[in-house]
Amino acid sequence: MVEFENKITIHRSIGEVFSFATDLGSIPKWNYYVLSVSPTSEISGTIGATYHQVRKNDEQNLRIAGLERNRSIVIETIPPSKPELRREMIFESEAEMTHIIDRWRLEVSAPRILQAFAANQARNGVRENLYKLKTLLEEGRVTLQDGRTFTL
Repeated sequence: MVEFENKITIHRSIGEVFSFATDLGSIPKWNYYVLSVSPTSEISGTIGATYHQVRKNDEQNLRIAGLERNRSIVIETIPPSKPELRREMIFESEAEMTHIIDRWRLEVSAPRILQAFAANQARNGVRENLYKLKTLLEEGRVTLQDGRTFTL
């Protein structure tokens, strides 16, 4: 199992940041590895809502396992999706800034000796994507690592 955490501050209100970051359909606008996220349940944006995520090398089914408005969201993969994932984003407000604490737990099918390397790579990739989220929300435009460009 690999666990890591990243933190970032975005100079936007907590309402703006929370609404955008927890809209799973917006993930491809700030995460270069994700190509699309589509709802697969009648409900979306609430606890129990399910989604299908297409990434560059695979696909996953996701579920919102926890949600507290302007405070936190928990996203988990639905078996048999791999890797097994639990992601918790915690949002904290300070003036017109929002702090995000982004915690990940991944089941990695790698020898124990390589798990630290995998954790470091995953943590760095997630950090880069969080900076793309920050850029998009603060500047209204972002170019992802693969060249895709998005505007708000």
